[in-house]
This record gives sequence, C-alpha cells and structure tokens, in this order.
Amino acid sequence: MSGFVHSEAEETDSEIEDELDNHEKKRLKKMKAMSDSEEEEEDDDEDKIREELKDLIDDNPIEEDESDAESDSSRPGNAKRKKSDDEDDELDDRLEDEDYDLIEENLGVKVERKRFKRLKRITDEESDTEERDESLNREVLADQLFVGSDEEDDRRSERNRRAEPERYDDEMSDESDADDFIVDDYGNSIAEKRKKRKPVFTDAALQEGQDIFGVDFDYNEFENYEEDEYEDESADEDEYEDEDREKRTKKATRKKVQKKSIFDIYEPSELKRGHFTDLDNIIRKTDIPERMQLREVPIQSVPEGSTELDEEAEWIYRQAFYKKPISQVSNEPRKQHSAVSKIKKTLDFIRNQHLEVPFINFYRKEYVNPELKTKDLWKVYRYDGRWCILQSRKKALLQLFEKIRDFQLEQIADQQDNTIPEDMVLIRDDDIERLKNVQTPEELRDIHDHFLLHCAPDVEGLKNIERQKKNERNKETRDERIRERKEALNAELKEIQNSIEDEPTEEEEEKIQRLREELESLELGEDVEEENAEKPDEVKVSRNSGPYARCRKAGICRLAKLFGLSPEQFAENLRDGYQRHEVEQIAKDPLEVAKDYISSHFTTVEDVMSAAKFVVARQIAREPLLRKTVREIFYERAKVCVRPTKKGLKEIDEFHACYTLKYLKDKPVNTFKNDEYLRLKIAEQDKLLTVTINDYFEGNSSNSYLDEIKQLYNRDEFAQHVQNWNKYRFECVEIALTKMVLPDLRKELDAILLAEAKDYVSECCGKKIRDWIQVAPYDVGDIFDENDFEWETSKGIRVMGLAFVPDFSQAAFCVIVNHDGDVTDYLRLPHILKRKNSNNKDDKSLKESDLDNLAEFMRNKKPHVVAIGGESREALMIQADLREVIQNLVDDDKFPEINVEILDNDFAKIYANSKKAETDFREYPLLLRQAISIARRLRDPLVEFSQLCSPDEEIMCLRYHTLQDQLTKEEFSEAIYTEFINQTNEVGVDINLAVQNPLTMNLVQFICGLGPRKGQALIKILKQTNQRLENRTQLVTSCHMGPKVFINCSGFIKIDTNSLGDSTESYVEVLDGSRVHPETYEWARKMAVDALEYDDDGANPAGALEEILENPEKLKDLDLDAFAFELERQGFGNKAITLYDIRDELECRYRDRRVPFEPPKKEVLFDILTKESAETFYVGKMVSATVTGISHKKPSNDQLDGANPERDPETGLWCCTFCSRRDFPELSDVWEHFDNLSCYGTAIGVKLRLDNGLNGFIHIKNLSDKHVKNPEERVQPGMPIHVRITKIDTDKFTVDCTSKTSDLADKANNWRPHRDDFYDNEAEESDLKKDSDAKKIKTRQQYTKRVIVHPSFQNISYADAVKLLKDMDQGEVIVRPSSKGTDHLTATWKVTDDVFQHIDVKEVGKENTFSLGTSLFIGLEEFEDLDEIIARHINPMAGYARDLIGFKYYRKELGGIREKAEELLKEEKKKNPNKIHYFISASKHYPGKFMISYQPRANCKHEYISITPDGYKFRQQIFDNINSLMKWFKDHYKDPLPVQTPSTPRGGSSRSYSTPGLSVHNEAIQRVAQNLPTHMFNSLAQATNTTPHYPQANTPYTPSGQTPFLAFTPHSSQTPRYGQMTPTQHGQFLRPSAPVSRQPTNYRASPYTGASPRVQQQPRRAQSQEEEDWDRASNAWGGSRNKGSTPRGDSMGRSTPRDSSGRRDEYQPKRTPSYEMERPSSRTSVRSSSGRSVRTDTSPHSIMIDSTPLYDE
Repeated sequence: MSGFVHSEAEETDSEIEDELDNHEKKRLKKMKAMSDSEEEEEDDDEDKIREELKDLIDDNPIEEDESDAESDSSRPGNAKRKKSDDEDDELDDRLEDEDYDLIEENLGVKVERKRFKRLKRITDEESDTEERDESLNREVLADQLFVGSDEEDDRRSERNRRAEPERYDDEMSDESDADDFIVDDYGNSIAEKRKKRKPVFTDAALQEGQDIFGVDFDYNEFENYEEDEYEDESADEDEYEDEDREKRTKKATRKKVQKKSIFDIYEPSELKRGHFTDLDNIIRKTDIPERMQLREVPIQSVPEGSTELDEEAEWIYRQAFYKKPISQVSNEPRKQHSAVSKIKKTLDFIRNQHLEVPFINFYRKEYVNPELKTKDLWKVYRYDGRWCILQSRKKALLQLFEKIRDFQLEQIADQQDNTIPEDMVLIRDDDIERLKNVQTPEELRDIHDHFLLHCAPDVEGLKNIERQKKNERNKETRDERIRERKEALNAELKEIQNSIEDEPTEEEEEKIQRLREELESLELGEDVEEENAEKPDEVKVSRNSGPYARCRKAGICRLAKLFGLSPEQFAENLRDGYQRHEVEQIAKDPLEVAKDYISSHFTTVEDVMSAAKFVVARQIAREPLLRKTVREIFYERAKVCVRPTKKGLKEIDEFHACYTLKYLKDKPVNTFKNDEYLRLKIAEQDKLLTVTINDYFEGNSSNSYLDEIKQLYNRDEFAQHVQNWNKYRFECVEIALTKMVLPDLRKELDAILLAEAKDYVSECCGKKIRDWIQVAPYDVGDIFDENDFEWETSKGIRVMGLAFVPDFSQAAFCVIVNHDGDVTDYLRLPHILKRKNSNNKDDKSLKESDLDNLAEFMRNKKPHVVAIGGESREALMIQADLREVIQNLVDDDKFPEINVEILDNDFAKIYANSKKAETDFREYPLLLRQAISIARRLRDPLVEFSQLCSPDEEIMCLRYHTLQDQLTKEEFSEAIYTEFINQTNEVGVDINLAVQNPLTMNLVQFICGLGPRKGQALIKILKQTNQRLENRTQLVTSCHMGPKVFINCSGFIKIDTNSLGDSTESYVEVLDGSRVHPETYEWARKMAVDALEYDDDGANPAGALEEILENPEKLKDLDLDAFAFELERQGFGNKAITLYDIRDELECRYRDRRVPFEPPKKEVLFDILTKESAETFYVGKMVSATVTGISHKKPSNDQLDGANPERDPETGLWCCTFCSRRDFPELSDVWEHFDNLSCYGTAIGVKLRLDNGLNGFIHIKNLSDKHVKNPEERVQPGMPIHVRITKIDTDKFTVDCTSKTSDLADKANNWRPHRDDFYDNEAEESDLKKDSDAKKIKTRQQYTKRVIVHPSFQNISYADAVKLLKDMDQGEVIVRPSSKGTDHLTATWKVTDDVFQHIDVKEVGKENTFSLGTSLFIGLEEFEDLDEIIARHINPMAGYARDLIGFKYYRKELGGIREKAEELLKEEKKKNPNKIHYFISASKHYPGKFMISYQPRANCKHEYISITPDGYKFRQQIFDNINSLMKWFKDHYKDPLPVQTPSTPRGGSSRSYSTPGLSVHNEAIQRVAQNLPTHMFNSLAQATNTTPHYPQANTPYTPSGQTPFLAFTPHSSQTPRYGQMTPTQHGQFLRPSAPVSRQPTNYRASPYTGASPRVQQQPRRAQSQEEEDWDRASNAWGGSRNKGSTPRGDSMGRSTPRDSSGRRDEYQPKRTPSYEMERPSSRTSVRSSSGRSVRTDTSPHSIMIDSTPLYDE
C-alpha cells in the first residue's frame, strides 16, 4: 500500500519526463541539477566537482529495459532531493553543527552543510585532492545507492513493457540500445566492455540487495563505476602532441580517483548473503538444477557403458536400506533386494538426466514405486553424494598406488641383480584389487594406513623425484622465457642502433640505456634463479622418523618375520575363526635369536625383543582384514559405562535429561535409543559425565575375545623355546588389540553413534515442520452463501487474528487479513482480558466496551473465521467471549456462525521479531504483527512459514527439538528445507501470483529445479517484462530457461488459465493449470478425445480438454491399462501410474492434497496454552507451587441435624464438629453457627497454583505421611511448597499433587523417570554413601573461630583436640568451638588413653558472635565461666574416673569390648570356678562410662557405670566412692536389671535387658494400675518388671499431653526440647509418670519439668510443684471418668449421632526422626532397697550427663 501511494504521489512529477527519450532525460536531469545549484549561494570548487561527477557516473543500467526503468525511477528521487534542498535552505539559518550531526546519524547519509562556505585554493596538495576526490566519489555513489524506496522495483516493472531476448546463454546480460549513450571519460562507448562480462542478475536479486543493504542499486552500475576513470583534464586537447600528452597523463595519474568495486564497498558475507558473487552468477547461468550444483559433491554424469551405477546401486542398498544402524534410532524394516533396480533407475535420473527428487517422485513413479517413497528417494540422493566422495578418495589413492608401484619397479630395475630390497614391500595386484573393493570410508582409511606403514620410504623417494622433475621443468621454462626476451631486446637494440645516422638524440640514448639495463638485469636474474632453483634440493626432506622407522632401519622387521605368521595369515585365521595357517616355529629360543639384532639403537636383548613386539603388533594392527573383522565384532558387542563427575553428582537430578542414564554398567551399544547417546555426549562436554566404551567384550565361546584370538597365534607344543615364543606372540596380540586397534575403533564407534543420534534429531525436526506446513488452508465449509457478494469465498477467505499477552497493562490486537494475505484493518483491545463477571464495575464496563467494539468491527469487516493466539489459558476465556459475540451477531444481524479457533503462537512470536516483519510492518507493534501472522497461518500455513525462509534463515529460530542446537547449520537447514521442497511441489506455485504478491515469493525457491538464485532470476524477468506467464512454454521463450531446469520445474509451476480469459491473444493451454507435465500433454489430449469418443482425424484436442474438464466423469470409462501397454510397446516405457495420475488431475486440477485443518485436541491444546510438553510436564514430576487456600466440604443438612458439638474441657468453650472452630461460649452459638450457614465444613485438601499458571490440588490424605485433620496446621496461603504431580486433567487444566515426604523423596523410584535397564544402582549407592560420609566429615570440621581468652580454649577442630590430648595427662581438658553453632562450645576431656568425652556447653547472653556468653549451661545447670565448668564439672568427673582406673580389677586392655571381657572372665573362671569374677574397663564406644563385666553363672553380664560430677551412677543410683559402689554391686547383682541400660550420651542406641519376673499379662497390669494409689505404683513396677507409665515418645510437650484422658496430640510433628517427656499411647489405659522421689542431701536437684532451662528453683519447691501437678492431672482424669461423655481413649463406641456421622480414629503419634537421634531415653524412678533416694533421668545431673553427645563433630 505504501509503495502504491508513494508512486501515485510522484506520478505528476514524472508525467512530462515520460514523453522524453533516454538521452533527453539525461540532459534534463543535468539541467535540473545545474538550476538548483544556481538558485543557491555561490558554489565553491567542491560543489562543482560534485556536479561533474554526477554527470560522469551514468545512472542507467546496462540493459535496455533496466535503463528505462531506472530512468523512470530516478526522477521522483530527483524531485525528492530538490524538495529536500529547498527545505534545507529554509532551515539553514536555524541548524547548528550538532543538528547536522544528529540528522546524519539518523539518516545514515551525508547532509550537505551549506553554511560553511569557504574559498579553496587551486593548488592543493595531491593527497588532499585525492582524499577529496575519493570522498566526493563515495558521496556521489551513496546518492545513487540510497535514493529510492523499497517498492521502486515494482514501479519500474509496472512501467516497463520491453521483453527480454530469448537466449539461454545470454540470460539477462544482453546489451541494449541505451548502451550507446553510456560513455567513458574519453567519450568512447562502453558497450564493448559490457560484452566481456555479461553479468546476470534478476529483479529479485535487486530486491534482495535492497533488503540486505537498505539501498536501491544495480550491480551493473558497480561495474560501470569500477571501470571508469576520472580526470580533471579535458579530452578535447590534442592527443598527438607528445609533450602535452605526457603532462596530461602524469596529472591524470595523480588525480585519478581510486577504483571502487562492489567487492570493495560491501563485505563478502553480505554479497554472499545476497547472492551477488561470481559463483552465484555461474549457478544462475548453468542449466542444471541449483541444488544439484550446490551439493557438497556436485552431480556428475556417468559415462555410457560404465557399470558404476550398478555398483553404486548395490552399495546404496547395502549401506542405506539393508544395513541396520548400530543403535535403535530407526525401526524401518529392511528392503528387499528388488529395490536395487529401482535405486539404479533413480541414480540414472539424478546423475545422467539431472532430475530432482520431487520430479522423480511425481513423474517417474513407475520406476521407483512401491519400494522407494519420497523419504527413500532423498536418502538415495544423499548417499549418492557419499558414494561420490568415497570414489574420489579411492581414485586418488589408486593413482598413488600406481605411482608407487612404478617407482618400485624402477628401483628394482636400477639394482644390478634385480633383487628386491629387504625393507621394500611391493604393491601387488591383490592390494589394488582390495582397494577397489573398499565399501566404507573406514576400510579405505585402513588401507591407507597399511600403505603408509610399509611404503612410507617409497613415498618420500617418489616425492623427491617428482620435486626434482618439477624443478627441471620450471628451469627449462624459465630459461626459454629469458632467452626469448633477450633475443627480443637484442633485436630492438640492434634496430635502434641501425636507425641512428648521426649522433643519437637524448631520447634514443635513454631508450638504449634502458634496454641495456634490462639485459643486464636478465643476466643477473638468471643467475639468482639458478641459485634459488638449487635450494629446494638442499632443503632437508621430511622423513618418517617414528619408532617403526627406527626399528625398520635397525633390521627388526627381519626378526618380526620369525614370529611364525605374517599379519595377513593371522588376519585370515581371525576372519575364519580357526587356525587356517599354522604357526611356523624356529628351533632357537627368542632371546638367542635377538642377540643377532643388537645394535646402537637397541643395545640389549630385552630392548630388541621389545622392539620386535612393537613391530609385530604394529603390523598386525595395521592389517586391513584384521581391522575389518574386529570392527564388525566390536560394533556388535561393545558396551558402554557411564559415571558422573563430582559436578555431575550435584547437577544431574531427576529434572536433567541424563537422569535415567546417570549410572550405566555394561550397556550394549545396540540398546541405545533415539537421542540417548547424544544427551550423554552433551553431558560429557559439560563435564557432568564420563562416557567410556569398554575395551573388553565377549568372544564367541568365552567371556574374553582377546583370549580367543590369542589362541589363533599359538604353537601347540610343550617345548620351552616354543612356550617362550608363544609368550611373546600373546603379548604382541594384546598390544596390537588393546593399544592400537581398539582405541581407533572406539573413536569410530563413538562418531557413528553420535551421527545416528543426530540423524534422529534431524528427522524429528523435519517431522515437526512437516506437521506444521502440511495443513491445508482453512476450509469454512458450506456455512456461507456463495451468492452473497460479501461472504463469497471463491477467491479466498478473510481471517481475523487476535493476539494478546496475559498482562493487563498491554493491549491486545485483532486484525483482518483478506484473501491475498494483506492487512485491511485492525482494532486495539486494551481491556479484553478483564472478566465480564468482575466485581469491579469499571473493569466490567471496560470489558463490555471492548466486546462492543469487537462486535462492530466484525459486523463491518465480516471475517469468515477467527483465530486466537494460544498464549495462555486466557485464550479460552477470549474464545468464549467471541463465541458469545458471534452468537449475538447471528441473532441480531443474521450473521453466519463463524468458527473461533485457537492456534499455537510460537511461530507468530518469532515472526513478529523477525527482519521480515520489521520491514513489512515497521510501524506496527509486536502484538499486532503476531495477530497478522496468526491470521495468515490459518489462511495458508505453508505460505506463512515460508516468510522466514529468507537469507537470514530465521526459520531456524523455531523450536523443533530440544537438541536441535547440536546439529550443524547444514544438517539443520537440510532437514527443514527438504520438507519445504516436498510440500511446495506437492501444492504447486502460481508464478503470476508470486510476482504480484510478495507473500508467495519465497515459495519459488523451493520449486523443483530452481533455488534461491534461479528463483530470483525468474521473478526478476517477469517483473521487468511486466507480463504474465501465460503458458509454460514462455519459461523457455521469455524466461530463457534451459531444458533441464524446465523439465524439472514446469510441472510444478501452475498458471491460473481461468484468470487469463480474453486478456491475452496467446494460446491458453488449460493443462498449464494442472499437475500434468508438458511431456505428457499429448497423452492427456488423447485421453480426452477417447473419453469423448471423437474421431482422431476431426477432433479438436483443445476443445476436448475443455469439455472433459467440465465433465470429468467420462474419463472413468477409459481403459488406461491398455493405453499404458500401447505406450510401452511404442517405446515410451511403463507409464501406467502416470496415466492414472493424469486422469485424477483432469478430474480436479491441482487438488489440494494437504491435511485438512482440525482444531487441536485436548492434549495438544493443553500443551499450547501451558507452553509445556510431554517431556517437560508429566505425572511424577516434582514442581514448585504456592498455596492459595484450603478446600472445604460443606456439611449437608442431615449432617448438620445430627451434629454433636463438644466442649473443650480445658477452655470450657464449645467446638464445631465440622470446621473445628473452638470459640463458642454457649452451645446455642454452635447451632446458630450451623443455622447461619457460616460453617465452611471439613477441610478436604489444599489449593495450589503452579509456576506455569495451572491450578493444583492436594487431597488431605496426600498432604503428609502422618494423619492431618486440619491442613492449616501444616500450610498457610502464600506458602511455597514442593509437590509431585499425580494426575493431569487436560480438560479442566488442573493437576492433582502429593506433598508426602515419602513421595517427594521417592526412594523406591515410583514417581521419578524410569531408569535405564542397565542402570548401576550399586555404584550410585556407593557414591551416595561416600558423599554422605564426606559431608559428615566436612560438617565435623566446620566451626567458627572464637575470640575467647582462656588457657584451656583453643580454636581447633575435633581431630586436632584429640591429637593434642593424647600427649596430655588424664583429666586434662580443651575447650573448643562447636559445630552446633556460635552459641555452643565443646569441652573435650581425657577420660583415659584413647578415650575422650565431649561435653556440649550452651552459651547465653552473648554480646556478639565471637564472644563468650555471660551464662553457660551444661544441660540445665548454669555456670558463670569456663573456670567454674572445669572446677565444678570436669575435674570431679576426672577424679572419679582416675579412681576407677586405679581400681585393682580395672583392665585397660579390654577397652569396653564385651568379647574381650568375656574371654578374660572365662579364663579366670576356669582358674577359680567357685569365685564370681568381675572386671572394669573404660568404654571407647561410650566415653565417660565404664563397663563392669561379671560372670555369676555360665553367662557373662555387662553393665555400665556412668561418671558424673556427683559420683558414680550405677543402676540409676549415685555413689560417692568406689567402695560403696562395689559393696552395693556385690549385694544387689542378683536384683532385676532396669528396663533399659544407660543410653549413650548421644541418645542413639540403647540396649534393653530383660530379667525373669512375674508371668503376668501386660493388660492385667494396666487394669490393676488404674486403681493403684501413687505410693504403690513403684512397687508394682519392681514386682512385675513392667513400668505402667508413659513410655518414651516423640510428641512435643503439651499440658494435655500429661493428662490421661486426652488421646490426641495436635502438634505431634514438632520436635521436642531436651529433657521433655513426650508420651504416646500403646493401650487403652495410660498412666502418668510417677513423681520424682526426694533426693539425699548431697544431690543438687534442679526442678526442670519442661520449663526454660534458665529457671532455677529450690529442690523441695520443685518436688512439691511436681506433686501438685500430679494431683491436678489425677483429679482431672478422675473427673473426666465421672462425666457422661465417653473419653476419647475409650474403646466403647459413641452413642451420639456425631459418632455415627464421622468418628475419629484413634490417633497414634509417631516418633520424630530428629528427636530420636538427640533425645536420651527416659527412665522410671525406682526406690532403692537400702532406703537411699535414687536419682531419675528427670534430674538435672542425669540429663546433664546423658544428653551430652558422644561426638558433636
């Protein structure tokens, strides 16, 4: 549109100029320029030079039609410049230098600053003049290039009516008559110069140049400019005056402007991008399909009589269609051998007839079907290139073989006795024949390596001889040239001397002198060249100086022959699988033989044998037959191992692409699928994995292939020297295989697996684009009345596209695209995303306003269909709104029911940001461009996707596969463009429409036979001639298309013959509008005539065709098989399928065979709107989500009527049975709560919102592994949470999730991606364990350095502290930082040798992180400073420990190990059976405890004595000295042991010892304990060895948790503090713990009962408080039994309706894992039989000791 308006605006200015001829136009242009300059101020010299240059550079192109078009298009540009000059005059006084700079920066051109006028001196420096001339020249060139608009070519082609000359070889390069007016500086015509170059450029190429460079230019102008030379002297001066001519020549040389070509102005990459290079010119002119010329190996014809096609067809069949890939990347079955003939015919079409694949697929079906489909034909095409490469390499190597053989024969002939040198390996006929039979590049490389191993010296000798011959030839040529020049100089000198009669003139003397100097220089140059010619022979030649060459020179190769088998024989043994050739054995020992080969290189026998082993191994490894045999077996049986690196252990999680392949053990290579190996290699490049192809693999009959092949090089004898030779032979085989052959094969196999994986990715990319572009244009069906002009669809449909982003701040856009793809109108919708049912009245009104505007827009523009971009889920809302709007239009305005479709907008977003969209819709916002692309895609996907198939290749920006970036640019583009070629030729291209409509122009390059260059040339010719292509014959006559290209493309270029009508006088061939190829037109006419039963003599074929097109059903009566038989009899070949295709085409010309558009299915729509895929969003994936609320289920009326509210016994408030609300003062408030319907019901789950915008839901049973009644206790709205997806509902766009810890951890791999069948779980577990241990060690070593001044404090780690204490005395202590944090310290003291106890010290009242706290706590006991801790806590314990160590029955060697103690006890028992022996030892496993071991009877028993600051703790009693301890032990060793032994300070593991007691059932004990008073409670415990109290549990301390009537602990998941009693339930009767007994006077009691550890009270006060708490709890429990309601712990069912409606299950709190690791086990207090008070674990000191961890590091 802009181009049309622009041209209309300039039409008036150009009307007068249209009447002038070309020469007058140029004169008028010059006069205008002069008049403009006269109206301005007085011009300086620079302006004059500028005007002269403008006259010298001709603006007209070379060709006549281009000249006219260029002259027409140049006038509006001149008018523009004149107008701009006038405007510059008006603004001249107001513009400053900064303004000019800004203008120049934005426009990109030089703006003339007229205010700065100054006089110039005529006698400037030469350099200044040259620079000024060059700058002026550049500006003039810029004026020519940068004038005009993008649509100038279109205007030029519309005004141009001249036709191109009809010649093949001179396409677009003929001279026009206007060339006579183009002259150089001397007034000579340059037409002759133009004839030499004949550049070929198309109008499309010029348009491409505009897109690239942003200018309007013609390539010929650059050549014109390149050849012109500018001089300041006039050409009218006398040229015959020598003096003046010399002066003028010198001055002209000085002032000559430097030549500038297109290659000097633009970068080579830009020229290549625009197809303006010389190679592009050659490609355009050559009559071979463009893609065949651009193939890596150009298409080469096969000579007649050659059998190459047969060999190639057989080779392609084996390599492409029979040989299975190594990995499982393709499931295609093998083709039958009958396909070989079809492959050969395809190769003949490609190589000899230069037919492209689409042509063969459409018009040569009889020769390729049914074995070869389109995909197979492309495979044949690609493998033909590989074949050509292989053949060229074979040919080059074969020539080298022939040369070396001739050289060897010459060397032998030079020998006096014609003997073969020992180190020479002759090239035999077998070697050449083996080279000819090579089938793969790997085999060719094997032969080449084998050749270099044996013939390297011959190659060097041949190079030297060829170098000498070349030097001799060069010398002869050089001498001949010098001799001829000398003769010419002597002859000229003699002629001059003979012409001199008298004295020679000055000029003659100068000439003679010049000739003599040249002769002398030739003499001198000859000598120099002779010296230089000798130098190459003196330069040292590169020699094979490797280890094998040194061994060969030392004669080791002769020793290698004594090993018994030649490499060829051993390879044949290996190929056949048995010892076909026996090993020849000499009678000497190998070391004796080696003595004969000792030399300066190898001075010992061992060195000689090592060299011999190397030589034999190298020869075996380079043998081609051996490598081929091993290669086949290795490719079949190789296995891969994968291990992660340290980086990979951290980064490869379940979301990584290699998670399922993280650990692999012996995975066969043939089990890799799809792109698995490519993913592994990417991870290896990222240093996440190490991928190893194993060296070892199975043999035919054993686990080691290497062991098998060793036996083929074995001599089966028992003699010692034979065994010694066998040993060396085995070593040779092992070296050859493991060190030389297998490393090369691993590289080959790795490359093959990688190539196969990339081929799979490439195939996936092609399939993706094929699915997109094979969709047919949208078909609206029969819902529109074709008689209604406004709704008729014969020319196409109008599509309304709508694009948006889920952002209220950005407005959406909708646009109307007509049947040509042009934008007719658009509408901005800023509030379309708001909701109609919004509570905000303003939002609601704005949304309704947008819908009203949209309805009016649709009412006026009448689209046939609406397309919405699927950016997010809001597209569904917009779709519903549009359908409602359309329904209103249907009801009100009798609108047809228009469909509303949702499309994927990924392509639209790429297009909106492309250079193409930027050029076409520069002023449009991105969303509007997206809407245009969406509408166009629904109109015709193929045309829309082709918009990005430009030189910028923006089509590659689309996302086809996650690994597409791993493909090379060539591989990727080939996969994409191949599908465009197939689909474009399937549909056909209307070439006239492509000329008129730039939307379809990009499809021309995909026509069979054409390409970007030839397609541009065709478009340019049609534009320049300004004519429609009326028949396919004009492709040859008018477009100068060669026969090969014409045959390929003519069938796919369709011409709308109906649109031609009466507008042309030419014959209109109706078949030109069909897929029928011109070569079969006669058969189509024959079919039409026969179908209408006309006589052959008087029939009119053209009329018959027109009639049969109107009544195609008559064609069904034809016997096409008989027609095909007749054609085959006449020599046309089998054309049966072609005849049937012609009949189908005549029934409906160019029927669109693409897949009809279908609305996306639910799963596809889900992926479109969520931007997810099956690889990124799946069941089992762990995702992040945000809690949005709690979901409740409201109770029904029946449930409300049967509700039984309860009263909270603690608060006295009533509770709602359903919503658990607990703040109702009266029962009536609860019923009012029900009546008001304010009860939101029972919580059933948690609402979520995922990061991708989807809504999620967690059912309450999936919220936690523990029972959860109220989700609000676990989560709150706005809280982030990790969940796993358990179900995806694509209809509702919701997901069900789980947040259970077991599901998130997924240790059983129930949810994570399924691991590979060869996954190495053992290796993973081992690595995880090592990593866990390393983390523990690292955690132990982590501490913060502290600033504490104390002699016992040191900033050291645990290991360093232990190391220092080893050399210290018993009882020494070191205080150090703790790994628990900066508010903890650790006191480590030495119990005894190698036994160290670590005591945790809690700091309170710290000033900063590094200082010491004002109060220190060990357990619950408070200390003021470190000195007090050492004095009051550690030193007493050290003293008690010292006494035990000095005890007579202390045994250091036992180390607290039970086995050693039992062994010692049994020994002593044997010595004295009547005595009960006992020993004491320090426990290393439990530092701070001593084990006492004794043997009262047959069995040994072991107990522990704990060291405390108050004495020895044994059996929960405290003793002040050893004597009292031993006395009590001896008196009570028969007493029953406590239920639990003392736990370790870590609280980790504790052992229980059961003693014989009363055989009373536990439930009976519990029932009896219900009625027992408190003072009898402990007696029952001792008598039954059962403690009917709260056992240890993991629920936190709560007041209700200590009461027997509360069976439910709401906060059971919290972790308790140290020392808290955490009861649980194991039966119906639960009894609270007994009160703490009164302690003796020496016991410093602490009243801690769960309060803060800082609180310190008196002991008696604490005990009385505990008794009061016990009494209150007992009373409350007893009172609850007397109430009417049944306790929750009762086993009887409720009789209330509430119980029947929803009874709570008995809740069993579970142990918190972290608490089990830290909390010491609780014990029951027992009363001593001696009457002493016994301490319990609730006392501060027991907590203080037992709660200290063994190892805090």
